Amino acid sequence: MSELIVFKANELAVSRYDLTDQETKLILYCVAHLNPCLEPTRENRTLRFNYAEYANTMGMTPEQAWNNLYNSTKHLMTRTVEITNPTVKKERIIFQWTNFAKFSSEELELVFSEEILPYLFQLKKFIKYNLEHVKLFKNKYSMRVYEWLLKELTQKNTHRANIEISIDDFKFMLMLETNYPEFKKFKQNVLNVISKDLNTYSNMKLEIEKRGRPADTLIFQVELNTQIDLVTELAKDPELKKADKKIILTPENRLHEGLKKTLHDALTVKIQLTSFEAKFLSDMQSKYDLNGSFSWLTQKQRTTLENILAKYGRI
Repeated sequence: MSELIVFKANELAVSRYDLTDQETKLILYCVAHLNPCLEPTRENRTLRFNYAEYANTMGMTPEQAWNNLYNSTKHLMTRTVEITNPTVKKERIIFQWTNFAKFSSEELELVFSEEILPYLFQLKKFIKYNLEHVKLFKNKYSMRVYEWLLKELTQKNTHRANIEISIDDFKFMLMLETNYPEFKKFKQNVLNVISKDLNTYSNMKLEIEKRGRPADTLIFQVELNTQIDLVTELAKDPELKKADKKIILTPENRLHEGLKKTLHDALTVKIQLTSFEAKFLSDMQSKYDLNGSFSWLTQKQRTTLENILAKYGRI
């Protein structure tokens, strides 16, 4: 499983934009390399990576990677993202994804625009997911719908739900207002392709139903496949908490809970980590997600981790 985790503000997850699948994958690859806990300085919003790294992650040859990156980056300079303010009628914010790129013989340097920074750094309400779950999607709309559904599940604090949306609002989100007036074509060319992508490549299971004659509403029956966090589940169940607290809350679990709490508080700006602390804790969380434990920790790493968590009162 890749260690590349995408963090996005909820507003960006439901924004309006029209990117190709390759342009979207480039954006997500770059976002996954950002550290959202850091201050959004120019250096921290600048990504530098070589074509071989991108090719290896995205499953293509270095030559394909160079061609895709060159074409995608060039077009990104003209692409915009539009965010609608739900509390203010007709208020929309429009800005570019990136505003600078530099190609060399081996690597690409890409800089995110200043206007997008509030949606990528110091986040308060956000989604997060592993790039692995979306990088193989074949359709550009699949990534949009995956993020939208993930936002809905996160807000509902559940792994399973029926999510309803009018067909007009759904098309508006995907910038398809004037496309597919016939539902049959819309289902065949958009909905079925999205379902196939999510069910085949992601950690979501999805069925889409319609309602109305003629159809005017879509019902997304979605379930997120995720490992149960025993500590989180314990906190939800008072009886289980009383009975099994000593068994489940091991020193390793407490250490991991402290790590998650510290990162969450940094993302929601409750605490301000140093650059070293933010990078170190993010690395520790990524490696924990990859291995499922702290068995790989060296004594020096464990001491550093414990000291940082103790500094912020998280253990």
